[in-house]
Amino acid sequence: MSAFKTATRTALAAAAAAAVLLPATAAAAQGTEIPEEGWEYSEQWDFVRDEFTAQAQADTEDLLAEHFEDRTFTSGLESIRLQNYYIDGVNETPVHRKFRADFSVDGTGEGFETAIYLPGGITPGIQDVSDGGEFDGHYLLHCRESDTKCKEKTLKDGTVVAYTTDGTYVEAAAFFPDGSVGWTWWGEGEGGELPSTKEITNFVADFDTEPVWHALEND
Repeated sequence: MSAFKTATRTALAAAAAAAVLLPATAAAAQGTEIPEEGWEYSEQWDFVRDEFTAQAQADTEDLLAEHFEDRTFTSGLESIRLQNYYIDGVNETPVHRKFRADFSVDGTGEGFETAIYLPGGITPGIQDVSDGGEFDGHYLLHCRESDTKCKEKTLKDGTVVAYTTDGTYVEAAAFFPDGSVGWTWWGEGEGGELPSTKEITNFVADFDTEPVWHALEND
């Protein structure tokens, strides 16, 4: 991750702590508070593409080229604004707001999804449901009984990076100090092995979440 990104996220985290909120510069400019339990439904985040999702798509493609030089990719779903509706099992409950894009790896059959999230309604880290417990939708990652590894660590800049895997998939997320999140789910194909968990977590830790902040600022 660049020094500029690290410094920016550190500054945003300090501002958030001082305000007892999770705003980034863009949100604070509007006086927008980040709802702890999640966002209300918005048509502006319901299958919408714009200049901000286009920037996120370009950023993701650049990162893929940087982190996986031995692979080539095809976009299956270009970056789009989406909402996770069922945090508490009821459609009217608060939601997550994100940009999502889907890709496949040429020649191997691997498929994967990427997303960048605004803060709001997200609990950092991994929920342990290996005992069959009820899923909490505020978590993006869940450690299931079938998983072989579920790990998380905190980087020097305060980012929490976590992943789960059963050997056929890797799901990883980077919870940045400003409350935003980078996320990916990567499934194996028939013609090649998955990237390592280290490669995938390094990839997701480098996600740039500025486009979702700029989208919020311009809503």
